[in-house]
Amino acid sequence: MEIIPLGAGCEVGRSCLFMEFKGRKIMLDCGLHPAREGIQSLPYFDMINPQEVDLLLLTHFHVDHCAGIPYFLEKTGFKGKVFMTHPTKSIYNYIAQDFVKVSNISTEEQIFDENDVINGLDKI
Repeated sequence: MEIIPLGAGCEVGRSCLFMEFKGRKIMLDCGLHPAREGIQSLPYFDMINPQEVDLLLLTHFHVDHCAGIPYFLEKTGFKGKVFMTHPTKSIYNYIAQDFVKVSNISTEEQIFDENDVINGLDKI
């Protein structure tokens, strides 16, 4: 088994673990770093090939664990499955949309928008 922290290895924020075991590739969480903006707030996706990830599992709905999901689902080549509990999915929807609304980032620097959140919900 190989485990690679793509974020939160030595910090709070952008929680994301990549695991490979017996040919399966799994990501656990996909959060944002609360003290960073734009692309700098995302996990280090350049260390993996998102197209090869089979499964994304979300543990819970905190921003540092889930707010990068709209980007990962809509802006990378990820084609795998996403699982989370029904209550987490419900709250995740509000958190992701709220993140877009309260971000003080210009439109050009936004990593995802409300349409990305809505489109991504169908993939969960």
